[in-house]
Amino acid sequence: MKRAILILACSLLAACHNDPPMVGRPTTQSKDLKEHLINANRTIAQSEETAIDEYVTRRGWQMEKLPEGARLWEYRKGINKKIEIEDSVHLRYNIEAINGKTIYNDIEDNYVAGRRQEMIGLDYAVLQLHRGSRAKVILPSNLAYGIGGDGDRIPQSAILVIDLEVL
Repeated sequence: MKRAILILACSLLAACHNDPPMVGRPTTQSKDLKEHLINANRTIAQSEETAIDEYVTRRGWQMEKLPEGARLWEYRKGINKKIEIEDSVHLRYNIEAINGKTIYNDIEDNYVAGRRQEMIGLDYAVLQLHRGSRAKVILPSNLAYGIGGDGDRIPQSAILVIDLEVL
């Protein structure tokens, strides 16, 4: 009987030998998942980039691509000083999806530049402008409301086109 219990205990210990992965150490499975997600994000970003390029070309806009990925065309230059981080400005803007569907009209917002608010890409664009400027801004989804949208009118993964005035 003791011998049977000893054999059973050894068998159980041998079966449980597959240790769980140590915390902090990536497993092959987690490395594969990470690589898959990186490739998926890269594909989405390239697709959005192509859609934005085609949109800009069709309209003949002279847009600058900011280092972060937003597009900016200041079609009416402001004559006042350039907006800096922590400057408080009053913005008026319209938002539409890249497919032309109007999302929001005549939004007026007191905005503090450089605070990385909801649409971080808008922040990048505003910091390139002067008071009194009018501009078109195109935000890829990762610089707008991302995968989830705004929970109201902006759909998931939307590329946004913003007509902006710095008052």
